[in-house]
Amino acid sequence: MNFKFFIISIILTSGFVGIAFAQTTSVEKEFSQEEIDEMKFKAVLITMQEGTFMIEFFPEDAPNTVNNFLKLVESGYYDGIVFHRIIPGFMIQSGDPNTKDPESDRSLWGQGGPGYAIKAEFNTLQHDRSIVSMARGSHPDSAGSQFFIVHKDSNFLDGEYTAFGRLVQGTYSIRQLDNIASLETDNRDAPLDVSKATIIKATILDPFTASSFGDPDRIASFIKKINTAGGITENYFSELHNVSFNLPYRWNVVEGMGDYLNLVIEPGALEHNVQQQIEKTGFTPQILIFSEERDPSRESGEVSTAYFLIKGAEEPKVLSNYIIENEDGRKAHIIITTQDIQSPTETVQLKTIQFHFLNSEFSYSIIHVNLAEWFKYEINAFIQTVDNFEVMLDGKMQPINFSKNPLFRQIVFVDAMTSPEPESPPLARIGGCLIATASYGSELAPQVQQLRELRDNTVLQTESGSAFMVGFNQFYYSFSPMIADYERENPAFKEAVKLTLTPLLTSLTLLQYVDIDSEYEMLGYGIAVILLNIGIYFIAPAVLITKIRSFYKLQ
Repeated sequence: MNFKFFIISIILTSGFVGIAFAQTTSVEKEFSQEEIDEMKFKAVLITMQEGTFMIEFFPEDAPNTVNNFLKLVESGYYDGIVFHRIIPGFMIQSGDPNTKDPESDRSLWGQGGPGYAIKAEFNTLQHDRSIVSMARGSHPDSAGSQFFIVHKDSNFLDGEYTAFGRLVQGTYSIRQLDNIASLETDNRDAPLDVSKATIIKATILDPFTASSFGDPDRIASFIKKINTAGGITENYFSELHNVSFNLPYRWNVVEGMGDYLNLVIEPGALEHNVQQQIEKTGFTPQILIFSEERDPSRESGEVSTAYFLIKGAEEPKVLSNYIIENEDGRKAHIIITTQDIQSPTETVQLKTIQFHFLNSEFSYSIIHVNLAEWFKYEINAFIQTVDNFEVMLDGKMQPINFSKNPLFRQIVFVDAMTSPEPESPPLARIGGCLIATASYGSELAPQVQQLRELRDNTVLQTESGSAFMVGFNQFYYSFSPMIADYERENPAFKEAVKLTLTPLLTSLTLLQYVDIDSEYEMLGYGIAVILLNIGIYFIAPAVLITKIRSFYKLQ
């Protein structure tokens, strides 16, 4: 993490930590275009002792934030509040009701709010000089009433805080920004002369004609954290290309050059499950995402005939070739191929699954590439990418809605999973996985490998199973790498972990002997296994301890 960004993030969020989750979160409202236009033609005039701020808004980017700010202004909430944090060269911050009493405890300044929090609306607005944005705590959805005005360009905040307005040029607002930023402050960055930093009155100007100084600068794309059924997920959004999708857990996106979408998604260093493959083979699995303008000569029946080939490889062998249709009547083309490529020492077989589809302007391709013998292990990353992929359809961002198609799931979970057995198949991929590390080279290793097959071929074929695995992986890998490292250093500890895991692994193998053909069956068997392990690891020891204590009391 950029150290400067880390320090400034602490400055912005201090005072919120500890109270953010005690607040209720306001309901996010869907605004009509008419309501957004109404907010667009409003401004706020903030009157202070030695000047004024006039703020224009961008409700198309942050409608709930703008609406909340306007309601607070209308209620008189900001009247008498102080710009309590002033950092010249960075920003000035206000909006804390704790500052209304000049005799109040200054150590509490920065901790107040309206008693509720609003959801983040991270967007592509750049945090340039004069931009107005919401302060928040460590949780994305912890903003309430505190806001800041950027004094100098601070683009390291882009995509991390909800920008929603800008000082109107030519209204002496910029001069007032410099005036406040130049006030003397104490060691907490609070102004010494509170009177000069106090909002006397905040007023809504309606109607307001937008300034003619042009639109604010924007970033091409950003990554935001969102809440999903499986926990916190990273979502990639590109306003330049009108594309949005959820990143696979602990995978990173790299943007390429060019006028069209050109992305490479690869597992990061913390994706421990993939690291052994990379270390052993030298090949990094990838998901490639491209776009190009539609070309009728490369289409047939409203289906793209695009075809991905690996440069320098031999002619591809087509394993599967399907056209699928979603509930909206849109079609997509799925192809699974293998290609042999000659390395200096051997012939390597690469396998790809290609997914091609169209909107009104562009042809899109999502392609997963991996070594054939390892292909099935990371296919879930491809599924996660397609599952939440959104592009511009019928004038608005919408999911492409293909991953629920039964044929799509058959292709992915049957055709794509089929792979040649390697000459020496990996019994368990170790790295940061405490289970794989404990079982590696032992009699449990084949059992762990069977469980991996069970996970890939059964659990991940259901939505509930996939959602569970995303949440479980986030929790599991928060502590697993540390324990795995200690297992390698201490053989006795490794044996203890292996002994502890044996009942768990045995109980999970029971799923190999049942047929799971629906979401209900997956949930039923999954809950049963969880309850069984609760009984083994918690209830049985508790009963045993109780019996032992009762026995000694009778003596």
